[in-house]
Amino acid sequence: MKNILPHVRREGLFMKTVVIYSAMTISVLLCSCVSQQMATQEEMTHEYIVEYPVLTKDVIFSRTMKWIANNFKSAKQVIEYQDKEAGSIVGNGVTDIKAEGALVGVELEFTMNVDIKDYKARCRFINLNILDVINGLPNPMPNTQAWHKGAKLKFDAIIESLKTATTKSDEF
Repeated sequence: MKNILPHVRREGLFMKTVVIYSAMTISVLLCSCVSQQMATQEEMTHEYIVEYPVLTKDVIFSRTMKWIANNFKSAKQVIEYQDKEAGSIVGNGVTDIKAEGALVGVELEFTMNVDIKDYKARCRFINLNILDVINGLPNPMPNTQAWHKGAKLKFDAIIESLKTATTKSDEF
């Protein structure tokens, strides 16, 4: 009985390795269908201006900080910098995206810069990296239209969520 267990462990490890490499191969094949047309500088810029007709800088700042705390939950998602007087927040996030036309998604690591003034905020998404499926290490996101269109869809949703949350009153 003891002689069988090492064999079973090796088979289990072998099967895990086969599954991982199969998943990688399938991912590469499915993602290779994605258009490789290079993105323009405008397509690679992910910047949003959010208008708040009745909210002051301090209110926007505190509600944005609360939104980040509620939505950036991973250990990799942290606030790097915050300055209430300057109205500046820098946070790191990870989200899932699909390149336009891709059948499988990936994890996208990003930096979100928020600059706040009375009645408006500017949000910029920079340092875009795709996390490697095997080891979780970041690789720069390809500068193709398909990848930036996929990222834009996700960033649009993030901004809509932020705007909805910050315009709601904190009173209960």
